[in-house]
Amino acid sequence: MKQKYRPIVNSDLIGDYITIELPGFPGAHPKPEPCRIHYLTMGSGEPLLLVHSVGQSIYTWRTLMPKLAESYCVIAIDLPGFGHSDRPLSLNYSMDETANVLVKCLDALGVKKTHALGVTMGAVYTMYAAVKYPDRFMKVIALTPGGITEKMPKKIRRLEGPFGAFFRELYSKKDFEKYMPLFYYDGTLCTDTVIEQYYKTCDDHASRQAIMYAIRNFDEEYALDAIRRAEREFFIIWGDEDRLQPIKRLFELRELLPMSVYHSIRNTGHWMHEEKAAQIAEAADRYIRYTGEAT
Repeated sequence: MKQKYRPIVNSDLIGDYITIELPGFPGAHPKPEPCRIHYLTMGSGEPLLLVHSVGQSIYTWRTLMPKLAESYCVIAIDLPGFGHSDRPLSLNYSMDETANVLVKCLDALGVKKTHALGVTMGAVYTMYAAVKYPDRFMKVIALTPGGITEKMPKKIRRLEGPFGAFFRELYSKKDFEKYMPLFYYDGTLCTDTVIEQYYKTCDDHASRQAIMYAIRNFDEEYALDAIRRAEREFFIIWGDEDRLQPIKRLFELRELLPMSVYHSIRNTGHWMHEEKAAQIAEAADRYIRYTGEAT
């Protein structure tokens, strides 16, 4: 796959579409459902799939994607329920469903095998997909892999609980303005434009529904158990000033996943791919190209 030009990455409809088929599930949605997936490619070389987190879209890669595209054919997708992809009715946003979605996207794009990089929840989705479908994934880079923590705003944590359907409707642009700076170490990067771009693809009932179900059905323990048993190597990167997923979690993962390679980046927060794109691109490239270790 080749993409010679480099489009501006924003929250508008900037890419193309593929259509995958979701299998449905017994009960309310027993029949297969077609789902359009918005995607963008950039660069040339070996494929590198980017997987965003819950509530994000291709926009989150606006800084990192062009840097990775200097060496790879980078493929960024909007996961079902997010960005400009469909909001399917027959998706519970479980680990297995999301792993299946990633592979179906590769099939639709004609990609037999790919490197992959995911961020936070997207990192866990990617790691789980790599152990479930090991013949489809090569090197995998995980940026701050994990889900909701006690450090996150209460309004976000409440989406996991029985009243999540109530709290999902309370989100406003003011909430984004209040909470989004927490995702950065350098708060000046969280400009009004950035907040507007993130909010733009979340400001409707179907999108909030997707966020609620994705958070509610994010089974990190289930995924990490499968990842641990697979004894596969990953490259896990953490920001040392992450306020929402503190770096102590990196040391816990070292015990759980001893075969993986670990790296921390100074003076960066939860969304390190926006703050330290050049460093992450360089570390990822070294990991993919050489011995599996980053220096």
